[in-house]
Amino acid sequence: MEKLLRIKDYIFKNIKGNPARSIFLILPIAILSFILLAGSVVDSSLNKGMDNMEKRLGADIMIVPKGSADEASNIIVEGARGSFAFDKSFFEDIKDVEGIDEITPQFFLKSLSADCCSSEVEIVFYNPKSDFMIGPWIDKEYSKVVKNDLIIVGSAIEGEDEKSIKLFGEEYEIAGKMAKTGTSLDNSVYFSFDAFAGVIENAKAKGSFLTENQQSDNLISSVFINVKKGFDEDKLIKTIHERIGDDFDIVYPKQMAKDLSVNLNGIYTTIKIFVIVGGILLLIVLFIINVISANDRKRDVALLRIYGVSKKKSFTMLSIEAAFIGIIGSIIGCAFSTLFVIPFGTYIGMSLSMPYLGPDIKRTLILILIITIITSIIAVLASLIPVLYINNMQPYTALRREGE
Repeated sequence: MEKLLRIKDYIFKNIKGNPARSIFLILPIAILSFILLAGSVVDSSLNKGMDNMEKRLGADIMIVPKGSADEASNIIVEGARGSFAFDKSFFEDIKDVEGIDEITPQFFLKSLSADCCSSEVEIVFYNPKSDFMIGPWIDKEYSKVVKNDLIIVGSAIEGEDEKSIKLFGEEYEIAGKMAKTGTSLDNSVYFSFDAFAGVIENAKAKGSFLTENQQSDNLISSVFINVKKGFDEDKLIKTIHERIGDDFDIVYPKQMAKDLSVNLNGIYTTIKIFVIVGGILLLIVLFIINVISANDRKRDVALLRIYGVSKKKSFTMLSIEAAFIGIIGSIIGCAFSTLFVIPFGTYIGMSLSMPYLGPDIKRTLILILIITIITSIIAVLASLIPVLYINNMQPYTALRREGE
């Protein structure tokens, strides 16, 4: 223990005794740690967001009112609800078209303030009996919701307890909670279509502003369809056109996922190249700084050797010092990365027009630990040759050259 304390004192003395050298050694490690953590977080968050989006896009076809395709695409990527709608008769007219395997409607009620939440919630009405879009996102098994007082809530919706929640002055039992998606779906509440009249009445009573369309119980916002395996998708769409005309747009969620996946691969490659190139450059800079600073260390090491410290022990002390500098730099870099990258994850995803699901605290801490270990090893490796050089010099030779 006493030896460890002496080594610690020696390391702190060296770091404090030459702050300029310490800063020049810590700075590239901090930058490298920042890049590694930021790159890892963005990469894994986009990847996780993409996986979640692919799970969320459980439909081959999404039919929306004419002129609403772009808005519907934003719903798919970001989960933000639109305000478009068309008559329920549309669903009734096409639900038995040949080639349809699964079909279900939804109605999006624009964001409303509710008792449960500090921010507005997205109200969605769906058909529990035909649904195949929401069920896969429920954290645990649940029975099909058919009663008006049962709801499904997004992961960000919190009630007074886990079993119920208050909305527009009414108490509703929570039938299931959706897994986190990283989109505004997390702030959604799903009601059965049968609950529509009661929800609208309660919302109006609480002072919520509702447009005429939002108050109509004869509207839907979209129809989701899964095509039977092996059936020609184009033939199905042609049949729908023949039945109801051309007054609708079609969005292909699964195809969008494939297109986004291609774009995401390009982003992954860019991030990896940036991290690798940045890492190599910073490693070179770190090595050069260590070589330059080696001249300043010759006298210190020579004195240690004269005082009876063995080559092995002096090498260990210098290596531990390099590792300690690596840890300090890594903590600084990871701290800045955590402050500047993680809080703005949603903005990063929006800027890239990609789904983004940031890491949880546990994963972030694991990443920081791994990066700290990696950068500490890099710091030791970058100092290895200079350390071996000054450690292998004869003490009197080193002192003589220092005095020249």
